[in-house]
Amino acid sequence: MPSITDRMRKRFIVVSSDVDLNAAIAAATPAGWEMVAVTDLEDLGAWQEILLHRFLLLNLDDAVVDDPVGLVDTIRREYQLNIAIFCIGGDQEQRDVARMARADRFFGREETLARLPEFFAQFGW
Repeated sequence: MPSITDRMRKRFIVVSSDVDLNAAIAAATPAGWEMVAVTDLEDLGAWQEILLHRFLLLNLDDAVVDDPVGLVDTIRREYQLNIAIFCIGGDQEQRDVARMARADRFFGREETLARLPEFFAQFGW
């Protein structure tokens, strides 16, 4: 069972195998925040582990990530979690399907990097 200290840690998930993207996100991460990079939800453990993170960045363009839209569906429908899911990239068809699965917002790569400070401020409670 997680402690209160575990629950209060400022952590976020990046679902991506793109080394350059992950490095850019890590470089933009302020002190006091922890980035957890995975390519599969199972890498995080049980669904309760996802709840210990403030938001999730999902790279829709990553060929290594198996079924990114299915990942959104699993989080929302199967796990019934309301963690913020911000999608990076993807074509209009992918975005439409991810939107139907209830992903929250969609940004291009550069826009995501530019908006990271906003995300950290919003979820820094």
